[in-house]
Amino acid sequence: MRKAAPNTHRPFSRIARDALLAISTLTLCAFGASAQEVTDPPAPAAESSELSSDLSTLDTEIPGLEPVGAVETAEVPVEADTMAETTAAEDEGHEAFSLQSLWTEGDIVARSTLISMILMSLATWYIVVTKLVDQASIQGQARKLRDFWASDSIPEGLEALGKRNAFAGIADAAMSVSNDGERGLQAQISVSNRMSHRVVQAVEGINKRLLGGMAVLATVGSISPFVGLFGTVWGIVNALIAIGISGQASIDKVAGPVGEALYMTAIGLFVAVPAVIFYNLLGRRNKVLQDTARHFAVDLEQLLVRAPVKV
Repeated sequence: MRKAAPNTHRPFSRIARDALLAISTLTLCAFGASAQEVTDPPAPAAESSELSSDLSTLDTEIPGLEPVGAVETAEVPVEADTMAETTAAEDEGHEAFSLQSLWTEGDIVARSTLISMILMSLATWYIVVTKLVDQASIQGQARKLRDFWASDSIPEGLEALGKRNAFAGIADAAMSVSNDGERGLQAQISVSNRMSHRVVQAVEGINKRLLGGMAVLATVGSISPFVGLFGTVWGIVNALIAIGISGQASIDKVAGPVGEALYMTAIGLFVAVPAVIFYNLLGRRNKVLQDTARHFAVDLEQLLVRAPVKV
């Protein structure tokens, strides 16, 4: 009989089994150590506390710099020179738009225009005041016409009017024709025609008195806006010249001419508006007084033609 071969596979299997067991043991030990590191937080906390204590002892101050908390927020004082310069600049800006600057900085054309408008304004107010006084006087004299027609005779009526009454001149002119004895060519004209002519002349005298100065008001009211407009255009021309010379449109270069132009416009309107208003007002009151004088002249003429009065 053949002998059975020896079993050589058993020792190898045993070695392999022992190796796998060792690898498994080492793997379990490695996983256990990593789990212990994850679940054990005190060690990192201790290290972080030690790091914080080390950082707190460091000197973080920079030489030459103060801490932020020590800096005081103090207000910056405004210097007196700066305030003075600002005030001076404001005053200069106001002076550039003043009437004084218009006179001192303006040329001969601007000054002549300003003087002409001032003279027109003075003439307007002088005429307005004098005409109001004169109209009030004639209105007071017109109220005495009631006393004239209430009198029994023309001489008594003239005494009621008074010698300085403007309407008494109409009566005197009419009675002078009734009393005089004309000779020559005038004798060939009828008494009524000659009386009408004298009465018309007396009424025209009153109208001339009432219309005195009205032409000046009409002229001032018509031309003063255009005179102011001329001054405005002249001021704008000077402003453009100043810009061209300086090469820049800064306010200090054009303030004077622009202020001159604006003042010229305002002064022209200030002169024109009162002249137009009082021209219309005085003209309406003149018309009432002229109608009163004309009606009195017609009635008086009819009276003397029918019954001549000898004085």
